[in-house]
Amino acid sequence: MLRKKKVSPVSGELVILTLCLVLVMITLSQILVVHHKFSGKYTRVVRPNNPKARKELRQLERSIAALMRQNVPSIEQNKQILQSQVFASRIKDIIFRASMEANASITASVSVPTKVMLAPASRDNTGLTDPSFQGDQNGGIHGSATLTFKTGNLSDIMCGAIPDGLEGPLNVNASHSHDDIKLVDVIEENVDIQYGGKWKPSSCYARYRVAIIIPYRDRLHHLVVLLAHLLPILRRQQLDFRVFVVEQFGNATFNKGRIMNAAFKEALKIFDFQCVVFHDVDLIPEDDRNMYSCPWQPRHMSVAIDEMNYRLKYDILVGGVLNLRVEHYQELNGYSNMYWGWGAEDDDMAYRILHVGFKITRPPSTIARYKMIKHQKRRPTSWHTRSKLLHTAVKRYKMDGLNSVSYTLMFVHDERLFTHIMVDVGKP
Repeated sequence: MLRKKKVSPVSGELVILTLCLVLVMITLSQILVVHHKFSGKYTRVVRPNNPKARKELRQLERSIAALMRQNVPSIEQNKQILQSQVFASRIKDIIFRASMEANASITASVSVPTKVMLAPASRDNTGLTDPSFQGDQNGGIHGSATLTFKTGNLSDIMCGAIPDGLEGPLNVNASHSHDDIKLVDVIEENVDIQYGGKWKPSSCYARYRVAIIIPYRDRLHHLVVLLAHLLPILRRQQLDFRVFVVEQFGNATFNKGRIMNAAFKEALKIFDFQCVVFHDVDLIPEDDRNMYSCPWQPRHMSVAIDEMNYRLKYDILVGGVLNLRVEHYQELNGYSNMYWGWGAEDDDMAYRILHVGFKITRPPSTIARYKMIKHQKRRPTSWHTRSKLLHTAVKRYKMDGLNSVSYTLMFVHDERLFTHIMVDVGKP
């Protein structure tokens, strides 16, 4: 009779060792994936043959080296500095509002008006000033309606997470001519929008306070078309929102990252928002179910664009429309200030998001659809400059952003449908 071979039991140490090996292999594979993302074609730096390009690259390398040596506040220190500036600005605004209301109550013959009309703002040559606009030159407060709610639990008066009035897919025509749609028509269709582009629902308490920041230069018609489509969507989504249009002063090369950082800092002094949406002026949303509410992680909203055949161009794309919580934007140190001309500042932001440990979230492409208004593209920066900057993106992010942005605030005007911020960010 054959004797069965006795099988020795697997020891616990062997099982633990095997599990450790599996975990190590998984970790290494993830490191390789991340390394691949950050070492693709955008991060390979090749020395140019062109003498002019070589000179530009050497100048950029000196600028990066100078940036790394400069004494700037840490990200945490910058948060505290910005918080102090915001607090001082809001105290000043409260005092200003109180003095204006006191003066109005003294001079009123019958009753206190619901809206305090101030001296007309001086005109500028940007084309953004509404002829019917009346407001102060420093972006003063124009009053706000007081909401009265029924008594009960907060959940009874909160607006719905998914509002009932959403329409879904919209009929969007992004090829309007200048005669098809005018600013005065958009104003008439949005009479309940307050000066400065402010609005909040009157029937319920908004769940989110959202700032919409639109970088702008010489595209008044695009801005009018965007506002005509975007404002009704934001109202149907029952958000407490304010629209900021930030414009770069002068004719120097455009620096989108720098003016968006400046707008974020100035907007915080005016509006207590929870999240910020950076919105290209030429992208028109096609579906109001694409929520502009505050996300739990950075949300890339313009997933499917008609010019790109409604397909995401690459995995780390965050350009177009990007939604971030205030605390997340500060932790990322905002956008880089070093990208002059068109291109790559959004990829730099994507690298920051991934490096810090956040996730790039996206709505379904069937909802996150946009049409792009046809226009002439900005002059792109040289390939070698962009690749060098992206190659050093993670290395620079703690020194290059909100804590180091340099700008001069030219003015803040409360226009009829938006707050107009003009900043001078210098030249390359």
